[in-house]
Order: sequence, then structure tokens, then C-alpha cells
Amino acid sequence: METDWCQWLAEGLIGNGCQYISIALEEGSGHACDLINQAAERLHFPLRAEQTISEKIGYEVALTYSYGKKRSAFLTHGFSLPVAMDPLMSSIYTGVAGGFVIITLDTTPPLPYSSYSDPVSLAMFAKMPVLELSGFNQLSTGIKQAFTLSEKYETPVMLHLDAKIPKGPYTHSWKTGKKRRADFEKNPARWAATPRFRFLLHKKLNQRLKDIAESDTKGLIRRVEGNKTEMGIVCNHANLPFIEPWAQRHGIPVLSVAMPFPLPAEPIRRFIASVKKTILIEDRFPTMQFQLPERKRILGRMTDARLRQKFSWEKEPLLSALDEIRGGKKKSAETSPPSSDTEGALSSLTHLLGNLKKKSPSLVLVADKTPLTAGLPADHFVSRGGAISFAAGVFHAESPEPTTPVLGVTDSAALLHYGMQATTNAVYNTASVKCILLVHPEHAQAVHAFLDAMEHVAVVPIKPNVRNALKKIEESPSQPVTFYTLSTEEAA
Repeated sequence: METDWCQWLAEGLIGNGCQYISIALEEGSGHACDLINQAAERLHFPLRAEQTISEKIGYEVALTYSYGKKRSAFLTHGFSLPVAMDPLMSSIYTGVAGGFVIITLDTTPPLPYSSYSDPVSLAMFAKMPVLELSGFNQLSTGIKQAFTLSEKYETPVMLHLDAKIPKGPYTHSWKTGKKRRADFEKNPARWAATPRFRFLLHKKLNQRLKDIAESDTKGLIRRVEGNKTEMGIVCNHANLPFIEPWAQRHGIPVLSVAMPFPLPAEPIRRFIASVKKTILIEDRFPTMQFQLPERKRILGRMTDARLRQKFSWEKEPLLSALDEIRGGKKKSAETSPPSSDTEGALSSLTHLLGNLKKKSPSLVLVADKTPLTAGLPADHFVSRGGAISFAAGVFHAESPEPTTPVLGVTDSAALLHYGMQATTNAVYNTASVKCILLVHPEHAQAVHAFLDAMEHVAVVPIKPNVRNALKKIEESPSQPVTFYTLSTEEAA
């Protein structure tokens, strides 16, 4: 997390009257919370920033603020947002009373455990408007646009930030926005909608998206003029910093779009009609191309293999693809996205698990997909906290005489994220679960406080020494749920 990025964020929130933000990031949440709270205190503005243990919980708390006509925000990684899908989908139907902005931060290249997710296509699926920026120094303006759109149409709005966009120097410009008082108006047909009212809300939602797409596009579309009409480029804002200098050198016009969904199609269609050939550049899923009637005649991710070679564009591959298309070269063969595995992240644990599988070929290793476990020799990777539930599920599926040995692997961040619920469920339903737990030193106190409070859970410390660990894991468990704890420092 860059300091200047957090400063832009704090300035944008305070300057636009946001009074609450919950933050769920893999790293940097504490720093962002501290900086935002310190700035709010210094300016005597009632903004509270909280670090949340779960995307779902963080989304729900921030959403509640907006039900009471206050402005609120939720910050998370794009690949973590699906964890909050339950309240997110519901909030799209009910809408909000105050402004509510979901800020999604992506990483470029994608992190090994990010599953090549795409928050923009997720927003399109959920029918949530999306705004993008071409630089972090526009964050205050972007937050203002998002809150204005959210309040006008009473809907949550996503502000999507790709970490590849330039950050630029931070310039001090602190102002405070309007303070709002909580004012929740009872309306069961909206906030507690039964199926009939949901149907009516769905019709309103579709009309809302149509109105947004056809509204004033000032500030949402930027045109870079060129002196040629043989080719034109339509792109999302995140790729504009790469494309603009290249296009100006070649005299190629560019139309950059800040709102990929719902797409303001008419100005884009006029641009397409003004050139002979259109290239559409966007990251990940072809969200914009999908929304255009001319999509089959546009060179984009849906129609050209050269533009499907990268999950998320970086400068050199993108300009190389544009040079290839401009030069009229043949389409190159498609390449698969880079592997998400990391090599040698936890050498001692990798060695231990390899020996376990050699000694017991029928053993099923299931690991939570986390930064540490991504390169382990697991048979299955599941979402964070899922390894415990997977092991419990196999036990119940094979009861009363389980035959498949299952060993879960997770870490303390995943346990505190959703593993606590999975552990509680396994204990309640008396499932036999064995799980190796990698403990980060900074999480040790919280992890042991939780495990010590749980009944019918055994905690067995192990060492990376293969013989020591094998002996303990092979012993009959003394409790239904057993965690074999290993320090991340020892496992490295």
C-alpha cells in the first residue's frame, strides 16, 4: 500500500463527506485506517475507518450507514469481493438512501492466489455501475463522481482501481465535505422486500441502468484526437496511460471510457462509425465489447486472439499487440494465462507434505488458497477457510465408516477470516478433521485465544522435521478437530 495512495484516498473520502469506510485488504489495512482516522481527527470531520476481518461483514456494516442517508464506502481487493456477494446482490435490488461506494483495488500482475478474478465483470453480472480512473491522483474526483452517481440513482457504485495506473506525486488539498445525520426511513416494501416487491425492484433496477447509460457523459469519456481514420482505439481508463502516447505518435484517435458498465454506448458507436477499423482494449473480461451491438466487427478480446494473450495488460505486451495489429500481421496463437503457482514458498512444509503423500498415497491434501499455500502440492485448492469444511464434508459423506484420509492446510489469516466458522461447524457436528495450521507471528495471540476457547479442539505443535511431524499427524486424534500448528518462519 503506497503512502501517497492512502493520502489521496483519505482526501477523497473527507472532501466528499464520507463518514464511514470499512477496509478488507490482504495487507495495508491497518496503515490505511490509521492515516484516514488521523486525517479525520485533524480536520475535525466525523469519518471513521475500520479494519474488518471479513469482506461480507465489512460490506454489511458500510451498507447500513448508507441506508441511514449517510455516505459510506467499502475498500477491498477485486479478487476478494466475491466473498461479499450475498449482501452485495441484495443491495443492488434495494439500493441505498445515501451514497455508497465500493472501492476495488486490483494488483498487476495478479497475485498468485487471486484466481484471475475480474471485479468489473462481477459488477456487470450484479448490475452495479462501475467507474474507472487513469491515475491515482484522480481519486478525489473519482470518489466525487461515484458518490454523486450513487446518491442520484440510489444505488451502490463500484470505483475500480488497477494498481498499474500511475500514482504521481501527492499534492496537499484538504477540504471537508458535508456532514450528514442518520435518518432511516421505514419502507418494508424496499428494505424487507418479498418476491412480489423484488420483482418491482428489479424493473426499477433495469430502468435505472438504462437512465445511467443514457445520462450526461461529461467526465466519463475522453477523446484523444488523431489525423487518421483507418483505425481507432476504444479503451478503458486504466490502459489509457499506455495507449495515449503510442496513438499520438501514429496519429490514431482514441476514445477512453471511465464507465465500462452500464456502457454509454451511443458516443462509442459514433466513434466506431467514424473510423474504418476499431480496436477495443480492456482488461480481463470483454465487458464493454459484450455491451456493443457491433461487437463481432470490433477487434477485441471476444474476436481477436492477439488481444486475449494477457489477463491484464502491461505496457510492453499491449503496445506490441497494437503494433502487430497496425502492421497487419497474422493473428498469433493464443497463450494461456501465466501459472498462478509460486515455487518454493514454503520449502519445509512442501517437503513434509511430499513425504506424507509418499507414505500414504490415498491421502487427500486440500489447502486454502492463500499467499503462502499457493505453491504447495495440494490435491485441491479451496477458498479461505474451505479446507476445514472440505475435510468435514468428506467425513460426513463417508460416515459411518470413513475411508478417505483427508488433511487440510490453512494459515492463521484464513482461520481468522472464515476458518473460525468452519471450525465451529465441524465441532458442532462432531466431524473428524485434521488440519495443518501455519501461524503468522502477528496472529499467534488471536489464534491461540480462539483455539483455547473452543471445546473438542486439540492443538498439537509440530516442527518441520519430517519424522517428528509424521509421528504426530499419524497418531489417533484426542478430539474431533485437530490443528497441527507450525510457525510460518519455521516452514519457510
